[in-house]
Amino acid sequence: MTCLRVVTGASGMVGAALTRHLAQLPGTLLPLDTHPGPAPAHPDMVLADVTGPDFVTLLTEQLHGQERAELYHTAGHVPGLARIADTPTEDFARTVADNLTTTYTALRAFALATRQAGVPAAAVLLSSVGARRAHRYLVGYDAAKSGTESLVRSFTLEFGQHLAVRAVALGPIAQSATTAADGERSSALVSLVPHGTYADLEDVARAVAAFGSPHFDTATGHTLTLDGGLTIQLRPAAIERPPADTDGAPETPGHGHTGQTNPLNPVSGGTR
Repeated sequence: MTCLRVVTGASGMVGAALTRHLAQLPGTLLPLDTHPGPAPAHPDMVLADVTGPDFVTLLTEQLHGQERAELYHTAGHVPGLARIADTPTEDFARTVADNLTTTYTALRAFALATRQAGVPAAAVLLSSVGARRAHRYLVGYDAAKSGTESLVRSFTLEFGQHLAVRAVALGPIAQSATTAADGERSSALVSLVPHGTYADLEDVARAVAAFGSPHFDTATGHTLTLDGGLTIQLRPAAIERPPADTDGAPETPGHGHTGQTNPLNPVSGGTR
């Protein structure tokens, strides 16, 4: 099956890793970015703005003769940390435009072009765990990513017969600039992840590519979370009250109470 794979933001951290991975697969790869960067991830990097007419023209040309098309939208940026009190409306609007309005524009163009060409299609949009669990100092970014996950649902309702669109919510990535900026806080932050480590960039790229394959087309409208279990917990283990043994002291691994428990009375053994 011939397949056109389009990567937006192909010079970014995730976009570049994804481009390198997809370049190894059969088919036609179209990596796009407005800035190629000092070391492009692919020799055929195309300078194009996905919000402009050139993007539609490229899609129309490249879709000819294809049996499937996949869009991997990784374009966007993470703004600097700032409190709401220090985030003026114009800064908020700029972040939403870069991370949500651009996503809508690119996805709409892709949906319309593939429908016009009669080519079955899939799209994977990058979201963040911040879409459902707020960062303290990224109000505009979190709002935009919440909107991104809303887009996959809305587009599924209107284009679902030919376009399977889904999102990937990313947690911390080991090689990211934000992880490096954590400095001495890194160990404490990683300890909050049940998996015990941040995601590796190359693993993320492979997962995103797999999620865009035909095997996951029935996941249309849904979001896959890659965060090592970070956002499934109510409280971090360091402050969660642990279970207690018969003496009222916290249990330690391998030393739980072994006596019988009355199923109608959860207090184990002895008198109360």
